[in-house]
Amino acid sequence: MGQNLLVDSRYLTRIGETARIEEGEPLVEIGAGLGFLTEELRGRGAKIYALEIDSGFFRVLQKRFSGLPLVELIHADALKYDFHSLRERIGRLRVVANLPYNISSRLLFSFSRNSADFSSLHILLQKEVAHRLLAEPGTKEYGVLTVVLAAKATVDILFDIPPRAFFPVPEVTSSLVRVTFPDPPPLHVTDSALFERLVKISFAGRRKTLRNNLRAFSFTMGTDSVKRAAEESAIDLARRGETLSPEEFVRFAEAIHRRAASSPHPTEIE
Repeated sequence: MGQNLLVDSRYLTRIGETARIEEGEPLVEIGAGLGFLTEELRGRGAKIYALEIDSGFFRVLQKRFSGLPLVELIHADALKYDFHSLRERIGRLRVVANLPYNISSRLLFSFSRNSADFSSLHILLQKEVAHRLLAEPGTKEYGVLTVVLAAKATVDILFDIPPRAFFPVPEVTSSLVRVTFPDPPPLHVTDSALFERLVKISFAGRRKTLRNNLRAFSFTMGTDSVKRAAEESAIDLARRGETLSPEEFVRFAEAIHRRAASSPHPTEIE
């Protein structure tokens, strides 16, 4: 399933130390694999809710942990799993995981959309993905995920892990990243779906201006247009989306939301 298992005990220990786990604390692990990180976290007294989609890996996990305290195994696809129900059982979720790299970006989008269910993440990502989360506007690394996550979370890159620490050995260096979802979030977003859609469309053609990218952007705004929302939020539509800061995107989205909320009929935004 695209998983590279962290097998080097030195880095497993370092993750456990960095996460600062408290005795009895509930933790969620996504992509438990063969249970190397699971065992490290269990050894520190955490109660682990370990998700694994791969049936072969899950059978190994059952043999290794069934009947032992502090580990609850969950055979599930993390992209479809109901984390909200788990949150209702154990409180806001804290994730410590070596995320499968082929779904890491989709998981981060999901965590951001459902940030009320999560308190923090200590996750392994490809180094290039990790640095994308902290990229500056106007750089090639800056993108949709950078902006969407910046509105909901604070991000810190803690340390790198070389390819040789994994099996099979990947072609990329990995980074342990801490993502914290504070309450209240760094930026106030009234309509998260609207905000994410605006950001995605703004980046749809990186060389295109906002005016061109947003031309076909439709939604309920009465007779008002995106042009008026841009004027209200001091956004120049001649700019490219990649030059807007997260704060500017939020300001723009909030202006659009206000106009949509006050408009009785849907219209296409110019």
